[in-house]
Amino acid sequence: MRLAAIPLLAAIIAAVEIRHSPDFFRLISFVLVFLIAADLASLARGALRDALLIVASLLFGLCVIEATAATLEDRQVIVSTNGWNVRQPVIGWGPQHAGRFHSEKTDPKTGAIIYSAEYTIDSNLLRQTRSTDAGSTIAFFGDSVTFGVGVNDPDTLPQRFADVLDSKERVINLAFTGYGPQHFLREMETGIFDAEIGPHPRLFVFVTSPWHAERTSCKASWVVNAPRYELDNGKVTFRGACYEGASLRLREFLWNTAAYRVVFDPYRRKASHDDIETYIRILLAAVDLAKEKYGVPTLIPFLRSPDAYLRGTGFTNEAIMERLQQGGASVIDVSLLKEEAAGAEISIPGDGHPTPLANRMRAAMLKSYIEQNMAGVLYSQLN
Repeated sequence: MRLAAIPLLAAIIAAVEIRHSPDFFRLISFVLVFLIAADLASLARGALRDALLIVASLLFGLCVIEATAATLEDRQVIVSTNGWNVRQPVIGWGPQHAGRFHSEKTDPKTGAIIYSAEYTIDSNLLRQTRSTDAGSTIAFFGDSVTFGVGVNDPDTLPQRFADVLDSKERVINLAFTGYGPQHFLREMETGIFDAEIGPHPRLFVFVTSPWHAERTSCKASWVVNAPRYELDNGKVTFRGACYEGASLRLREFLWNTAAYRVVFDPYRRKASHDDIETYIRILLAAVDLAKEKYGVPTLIPFLRSPDAYLRGTGFTNEAIMERLQQGGASVIDVSLLKEEAAGAEISIPGDGHPTPLANRMRAAMLKSYIEQNMAGVLYSQLN
């Protein structure tokens, strides 16, 4: 029976590893591997038995560490409609089809709802933005902040911007959750959104923050299929996906281990000087391409990161904004720190994404900045 148990336990391990289910499947795998080692030790004799006992002891310790990490880990509970986010060529991931998608985030400890929102994806697989269909385009690129995670369609930043312009400008939302500057650059290089942008766009907008460096450096957990760029003799060069082949399999194995996520990943994700430098270079390459290929300026609404995030990198928020400005971008600080200090709720409690209020305030800031500093972008400036 002890011999028969070994292939049975191995089969169970294979099943849970392939299915990635339940959520704590890696702990189950570790426990079963420990049982196999203990079973083999009970069958062995002499030095081999002693060696297997040592292995079993180490595996037992690993099980304890994994169980502790899984218990202590503060994990998000987000439930979204199927097809909301699937793997896509070129940019890594995106919506599977047009339609209305529900997304709900709850507090795993209390069960309280943090947000409950409806996302409308149009026939072009973009977040719906209601504005005029005529005229040249103002295109918003970016991540979940711009896409509008946690808020309904009327409250996204692009929609609020279209509203503050009285829907007299054509505004589109090309952002999606998890994207970064590398997506902005790759989308323009491949032209996958050229049909939606149209022949004569007026302005590109990309909201960014220094923590985007985790994405451009491929350190963020979800960017395994994202475009990867490296500096080759100072030039930004496309190198395929963040992880491919053996590196992808290793990354997936590690990330599915709670002990890795809790103990090691926070240190691995810490930004370095090279990470920030690459992030800036990729963003400036996108700014240059926007001007060269589309003939449009790029406006960068900048969200400050905490000083602690940049500590040890040799950069500050001010230095990054200055580099972007010197590189040809128009930069505006939209962090809303004063407003937040005065009591404005600019982030969804328990989540961190912008509230409808924050998007409304930032849309007004963008309009004011464009009117004062970017002549000829808005049609109202031409009349």
